[in-house]
Amino acid sequence: MIRKGLAVLIPSYDRPEVLDKTLSSWLKSDLVDKVLLVVEASSEEVLEKYQRVLGKYNKGRIIYKLSLGRLGSVRARNALLDMAKGQALKYVVMADDDYILPHESSLLRMTKWLEHFNEVGVVGGKVIVAGWREDPDFFLNLPLSLADILSRLLGYVFLDVRHGPRGSEFLPPFFMMKGEIIDKGVRYDESFDTPTGFREESDFQQQIKRMGYRLLYDPSSYVIHLAAQSGGNRPKMSMGERMYWKIRNHMFFICKWKGSILKRVWYALVSTLILLAYRPWHVFWIFKGLRDGLSSYRRA
Repeated sequence: MIRKGLAVLIPSYDRPEVLDKTLSSWLKSDLVDKVLLVVEASSEEVLEKYQRVLGKYNKGRIIYKLSLGRLGSVRARNALLDMAKGQALKYVVMADDDYILPHESSLLRMTKWLEHFNEVGVVGGKVIVAGWREDPDFFLNLPLSLADILSRLLGYVFLDVRHGPRGSEFLPPFFMMKGEIIDKGVRYDESFDTPTGFREESDFQQQIKRMGYRLLYDPSSYVIHLAAQSGGNRPKMSMGERMYWKIRNHMFFICKWKGSILKRVWYALVSTLILLAYRPWHVFWIFKGLRDGLSSYRRA
């Protein structure tokens, strides 16, 4: 099979104004052959706004599913992967509707890494947040790949977004992968399709590593994250609820990928202490999430 072309996959829910600001940044790039979109709205009014936004662009370069309803973050991404499967794409970029691509050079660097290294299946880039976030990601920008070493030792995913290019245990949510990976059937695990979606990307990348591919991180490839506060597949919730879903999904992730009981106990203990240190006043939500994560895995 001859593979050609690069597609960008973007889910969007109730954010037509945001998509209107960001979509053109991807389509300006000559490297992007097409943008695939799963676009959903909570009302006819929002649906009509999306139709006006999408109507501005060449239908040959955008392919979209537009509907009322809400699949959720994980299912929407799987719908996009299903749309991309079988199209013989050479490269696929996973993005969000509030990402802006400032420079085509970011995509060019990613394609070169994938071309030059057969063992590399995914290249991740930096996500630069333009606004304030109440619950930011945990970054550990230490030299000598210490973030990856600590991720393996402690079981909690730490991202070093400063150093690179380098091989990495896990990547930020903006990444490019070889199209062949999609055709091999890798999909997001819908067990992580929860209000925060926490750990769904870690699980997706872990599946790819188990297929024999390596992950590479390049901080010179980047997008600007508008961090839109309205719409989107991440509903507003209290910080206690966020802590609940973080530990719930993390425990599911640990149980799924860490085989021995001793490792699971160690990683559960460390992860709980990390979140307690981060938000100690939400101890009730953290222990509730710990319990429910274990029980959810047993039921799966």
